[in-house]
Amino acid sequence: MWLFVYGTLMDPEKAGRIFKRLPKAKVAFLPGYEVVFNKEGMGKGNPNIKPGERGVWGVIYEIDEKDLQKLDRISPKYERRLIRVIVNGNECDAWVYIAKPEFVDDRLKPDRSCIEKMVRGAKFHRLPEEYIKWLESLLRTQEL
Repeated sequence: MWLFVYGTLMDPEKAGRIFKRLPKAKVAFLPGYEVVFNKEGMGKGNPNIKPGERGVWGVIYEIDEKDLQKLDRISPKYERRLIRVIVNGNECDAWVYIAKPEFVDDRLKPDRSCIEKMVRGAKFHRLPEEYIKWLESLLRTQEL
């Protein structure tokens, strides 16, 4: 099964710690959504996605049921949903974690360390350069 990650789990160091390995990964695109930083995390905004025009680049990891159960346990402020992403021009079903509404606050400022992990992961997985530049621009333009 596949897990679509768009936030800090793209960072190979973090993914390696959580999964105890770096799962097989493929670049993926989620149309009809956009990345936001509105999931409450110690007073700062952690990555989340919501319906939007921009689309979301990320990766899909090949995982098993034990991995999903672990993520369910360690991510209680997120809910798991089945979505359809595009990989190499083909549609693919994947699980994704989206913040539960009660933990969303659009007034939060993005957590700089989250953006840094996303940039590291985007570069590691070779996401499109324009997406990497957009993530990097958040570090320069946001009051973090």
